[in-house]
Amino acid sequence: MTGKTINDDLIDLARQEVAKGRMGRRDFVRLCLAAGIAPVAASSGLFSARDALAQANEIVLANFGGDAVKAMGEAWGEPFTADTGTPVIVDGATPLAGKIKAMVESGNVVWDVCDGDGFLCNQLGFQDLLDEVDYSIVDKSMVRDGWAYQHGIANYTYSFVLAYDKTLFPDRPPTYKDFFDTKTYPGKRTMWKYQMGAMEACLLADGVPPEELYPADVDRAIAKAKTLGDDLIFWESGASSQQMLMTGEVVMGNIWNTRSSVLERDTDGRITWTWNDGLFCHSSFVMPKGHKAGAEITNKFLASSLIPERQIELLKLLGNGPSNPAASAMLKGDLVRIDPGHPDNVAKQVTRSEAWYEKNYDDALAKWLDGISS
Repeated sequence: MTGKTINDDLIDLARQEVAKGRMGRRDFVRLCLAAGIAPVAASSGLFSARDALAQANEIVLANFGGDAVKAMGEAWGEPFTADTGTPVIVDGATPLAGKIKAMVESGNVVWDVCDGDGFLCNQLGFQDLLDEVDYSIVDKSMVRDGWAYQHGIANYTYSFVLAYDKTLFPDRPPTYKDFFDTKTYPGKRTMWKYQMGAMEACLLADGVPPEELYPADVDRAIAKAKTLGDDLIFWESGASSQQMLMTGEVVMGNIWNTRSSVLERDTDGRITWTWNDGLFCHSSFVMPKGHKAGAEITNKFLASSLIPERQIELLKLLGNGPSNPAASAMLKGDLVRIDPGHPDNVAKQVTRSEAWYEKNYDDALAKWLDGISS
């Protein structure tokens, strides 16, 4: 006799509820993931989890949760459903590379489309974990050169920027050299714990020219970060970076532009940011191999996500910039100010090397985490 855990029993009960029509696919997916279980087929019983997930003609889009669930639903999901009749379920279950790999290798793929960094397209695609994009359906000319990958396409942009308290810098924005000058500009600083953005800021502060950031010297970046000692607090979530600046716990931070624009609004300009030496990045949509919705409808969804008006709506709702340059060209007023990819803003930034991150991210992150903790 094999014993069942409480989570096993929970999934059995949920399976019965789906079979009886009292629980939808979206809720079932979230329940499984909350229980720490990839929503796999429980092969015995009235209704298998895999069947439950596959029964409806819909697309499950996985993203990183929070406000992005509602925003992507409004900007992309609802218009696509209006166009095609196909529902789009946005699941904020954090589609990290390891989760996608585990799903594909198990043969039980829950997500049809996943949000992830640009370098994920090649990193997972060349491991045969992703479907190829059908460029007879998706128009690759709608994104910047190099952003239409074999196994994914850019969907929006974001940046790591230097946010700061204007009471400390009333007349000019700080530089990363100032960020490390705690004698002249006292107060604590914050950077992302997980290397990206923080590494580049450290190297720029240490005198590396922007055009020579890659290949990155991770050891040099770690050494620079450690010079701040107790004046450096690492943030782990966007919410915590925002809170530290809002309350004055830190006076400067290398944070996401989406949080910096909210801070400027909520503090009436006391906290603001500069695009100077920001790290300009793009995200992408990928399709895990073996996803249930099917190639044609998922590729149509990818194509619809590039429509300029829909990308502009995401910028309004979430602060993520368009990957389609035509959308950026349509912006006016305050939207130009907050778009990471607007030509005026990109010109001040460094563009992340997708090629370097594709090959080095896992090792660089491990080295970084070990270095800053020692």
